[in-house]
Amino acid sequence: MQVKSSIKKGRGKMSGSFRYGVGTVLTVVLIAFTARSQTGANYVDGNLITFTNNGAWCWFQDERAVVDTVKHKLVVGSTNSNAGVDVVIYDINSKKIDGKKAFNRLEYLDDHNAPGLCIAGNGNYVAMWCHHYDKYNTHYSIFNGSQWSAEKTYDWNKIPGGTDYTIAYSNVYYLSDEKRMFDFARANSRAPNFLYSDDNGNTWQFGGQLTTNSSNTYNKGYYKYWGNGKDRIDMVFTEEHPRDQTTSIYHGYITGGKTYSSDGKVADADIYERQQIPTFDDFTKVFAHNTKVNGVSMGRCWQSDLMRYNDGTIGILFKARADNSETDHRNFYARYDGTEWKSTYIGKAGGPMYAAEQDYTGLGALSPDDQNRIYISSPYNPGDDASTPKKREIWRGSTADHGATWEWEPVTANSSQDNFRPVVPQWKPGKEAVLWFRGTYTTAQNFSTNIVGLINEYTVGTSEHAQRNNRLASAAALSSETRFGVTSVQYTVPQTSAVSLQLFSAAGKPVKTLVHGKIAAGTHRVCFSSGNLPAGVYFCRLTAPGISQVISVNILIDLFSASCIESLNFV
Repeated sequence: MQVKSSIKKGRGKMSGSFRYGVGTVLTVVLIAFTARSQTGANYVDGNLITFTNNGAWCWFQDERAVVDTVKHKLVVGSTNSNAGVDVVIYDINSKKIDGKKAFNRLEYLDDHNAPGLCIAGNGNYVAMWCHHYDKYNTHYSIFNGSQWSAEKTYDWNKIPGGTDYTIAYSNVYYLSDEKRMFDFARANSRAPNFLYSDDNGNTWQFGGQLTTNSSNTYNKGYYKYWGNGKDRIDMVFTEEHPRDQTTSIYHGYITGGKTYSSDGKVADADIYERQQIPTFDDFTKVFAHNTKVNGVSMGRCWQSDLMRYNDGTIGILFKARADNSETDHRNFYARYDGTEWKSTYIGKAGGPMYAAEQDYTGLGALSPDDQNRIYISSPYNPGDDASTPKKREIWRGSTADHGATWEWEPVTANSSQDNFRPVVPQWKPGKEAVLWFRGTYTTAQNFSTNIVGLINEYTVGTSEHAQRNNRLASAAALSSETRFGVTSVQYTVPQTSAVSLQLFSAAGKPVKTLVHGKIAAGTHRVCFSSGNLPAGVYFCRLTAPGISQVISVNILIDLFSASCIESLNFV
């Protein structure tokens, strides 16, 4: 197994060759202005959508959001600070929330109570949830296109032989080849168990136990899943909780009622039979505890996300403690190419979200539709471990070499609140919904956070910074002319939006705000006299959603005292 470092200082959005002379000065200013625009207060790279102003989730229930590509809906599930469970349906075409369903309150508050969502074979939406522990019921409801059904429960105490441990987590997946829906949970024997339904989630029955081990600690491994909707469900897991024991990362998959290691070796010939249950050693070890990376021992691992792509490539995001430190966690990416697993070091993930849970970090998400695109939450710039940690921000990574190195761009920056646990539901290549929660997170039982997100369109196979440069070059025409001491600046915005047009000195110091407000789509002109500004070369920056363009402006001495004329179209 190979472990590579992806940190390359200076690599990012503005990399490339420069010319000498005036062009060099302009390029430097562009870099400064780009950095400035990305680090404005509460910067977000797009139009932020708030799905609920009171919500959070753990990361061992999935899918937390799903896209209905037939009805063009985005369905988002979360738990709230009132011990309730919410599901929001967002209309992608109208860009409005269709409705929010608030289910009955549970007996106590915990972000682990968040639901798993699934689109059934008949097109209905199924939501399933349960308490974090101390209870034995899985709750569920079905949306038939117009309303949610009355809440139902499955009592795990009724499984054959009874249960000896409480229930936690709901991971719901449908396989069309089997016409069967699965719900994976931590349950009997403190291990991963599953229910299944052959009637689109209306009724459920016990299936079996996936793995076991000899541990007597809190539980026998943490599991995340990913289903392709057809014939296979992949899983990534640890032996135990990293707080209790040293943990590595393992991978396997389920298909045709059997489980396999990454290379196709059978681990369990019948997942419904309870006599022969495999252990983690029967699967593939992706990353071992105490692996040395850049001279640092990495261990006590915990997974963030898992994805298998149509070409058979598999991606995993995970974190590890550096030298067993409870305050220094590191992010990693692993990729399976059909033959071997290779891991890449991403960078620092920061300290724990709170002291009692030493291994809770901001986590990350893989794009289901683009294996070269990932998101992480970190207080550090993922391209620079020496950067100063601040609030946890969301970062977008893109790779052109199968995950060996990554280019990074901030999705959020200079935030006044932390941004946690991003998710990306499956949709289609070039269309993407990125969701996370932001706010104050004190513990899993005490939080004041919102579920927010962005809906993006992008070109598959092109790095993010190259796409942005292309968008900026084509989205806005910016030009200037100076006559008799009066300067006119003409600009175009493709859609009605908030626009800022500012004048800067050659040193990058702001000297004049020309436009600041909501401007209608179209071409506009603003005129101004030099006033008290010394004659010379200045720079004018146009900023709007998805646009940040800069030109040089020659300002001459004002020969007339007449005030300038502004031609604007504010809305």
